[in-house]
Amino acid sequence: MTLSAKRPLLIDALQYNKPERARFEEWKRGGVGCVHVTLSIWENARETLTVIGEWNRLLEQNSDLIALATTGEDIEHIAASGRTAVVYGFQDTSPFEDDIELVEIFYQLGVRVAQLTYNVQNRVASGCWEPDENGVSKFFGRNVIADMNRVGMIVDVSHCTERTCFDAIEYSSRPIAVTHANPQEFVGTDIELNRRNKSTALIKRLAETGGVIGLSNYPKIMKNGSDCTLDTFLDMISWTVDLIGSDHVGFGTDYYDGWPVGEIKWWRAGRWARESAVPIKGFSDWPIWFKSPVDFPNILEGMEKRGFSSEEIAKIAGGNWLQLFREGFVPAAQLKTANAA
Repeated sequence: MTLSAKRPLLIDALQYNKPERARFEEWKRGGVGCVHVTLSIWENARETLTVIGEWNRLLEQNSDLIALATTGEDIEHIAASGRTAVVYGFQDTSPFEDDIELVEIFYQLGVRVAQLTYNVQNRVASGCWEPDENGVSKFFGRNVIADMNRVGMIVDVSHCTERTCFDAIEYSSRPIAVTHANPQEFVGTDIELNRRNKSTALIKRLAETGGVIGLSNYPKIMKNGSDCTLDTFLDMISWTVDLIGSDHVGFGTDYYDGWPVGEIKWWRAGRWARESAVPIKGFSDWPIWFKSPVDFPNILEGMEKRGFSSEEIAKIAGGNWLQLFREGFVPAAQLKTANAA
């Protein structure tokens, strides 16, 4: 069956919109079956609890459009109903503070993905703005990864140093994710935030260990920035698939909307600095072919025209993330029992 006849399950592995109905309507119009949303960047445990409460009310008030997913089966069921499954996640481990018990507490509240750090050094690991040789901390960092593995929370390393990424792969007993980044070799180094992008060696290692990379159309990490064409983005998909195969590639747009420009300072400096470590130049314009998730069909149709098979498109659109989530969200003990049966 051709793409035009049947849309595959579409999963966006990272968005950070101001949560409001207009965004949920865009997901519906774009045929997005699941979105991994950001609850926290610099927020501590108490502040994150408030965000979860706010999201829980949004889920209740917009139940015709969205529903919380905590398992792979939830994602399939919600998407099949014509709604968008919401997966809770963190872009930093700041909500865990210095308490290992909080990993399980937040899992019980629905959190299923946590990035080890957002750009800078924290108790757990080192971010992409730090020296490349800094990695996962020997005590708390390794313990956090082990506990995330235990409860069924996926390790994300999108904003981490290369060393942190390789460390996380080594220390994690389960596949990890790069929910939103691009291949450094394809994009090139002459862009503002290219330290977020991943080396060829890392992408290969991620795939070898069962992980998935979410390719992003966030302008600051794309080739040619806001002027990146759809053809160039499709070239990047093809390049990555040629490198690691179609089983380990997905989408993670890093799309954001609804925020005032002042929000950038919170993302870039938090409370740990008065100014950002990189210049703040305002929001970048999204490329003309992807102004919002409504435009996802442009990418899928472009892949079809490029000669990607319906099976490959289904994997990259959402199947690979679904497979990772289906196993990764399950507690290790439960997964072990199921595999033994």
